[in-house]
Amino acid sequence: MLTVSTTRFGDILIEEDRVIHFPEGLLGFPDQKAYIIQQHKPGSSFYWLQSVDLPHLAFVIINPFLGEKDYIKELPPSDQSYFNGIEDGRTLALALVTIKPESVPPLTMNLVGPLIINLETRIGRQVVLSSTRYTCKHPLIFSQ
Repeated sequence: MLTVSTTRFGDILIEEDRVIHFPEGLLGFPDQKAYIIQQHKPGSSFYWLQSVDLPHLAFVIINPFLGEKDYIKELPPSDQSYFNGIEDGRTLALALVTIKPESVPPLTMNLVGPLIINLETRIGRQVVLSSTRYTCKHPLIFSQ
């Protein structure tokens, strides 16, 4: 068991196999390589990507397909390859969320720099898509 200290949830006791390793870190945080995913609250579509080492470093994340059901289909083949394994549950894609209540729209997600996590190896990577109509501030509107 591992204790992860957080500013949002206090100390969390987790199984060590919940840790996701980002060997390259995240954009802007290359030295932070170990994270856990913590649900915001039961029933919520939002999660937190919480640093294992820095209690104050956490990002709101969401499944990008909740807001853009055709996300992968609209990407060029070179970028679609990052998402291999999504269909069979071996790979997880997540988008970083920005919340600015005073902005329109108040919620955006980064669809240019998604997080791709291999669930078998617990290795993650933030990729930068090369050619897409999406932006790093794509409006988050839940698809029907």
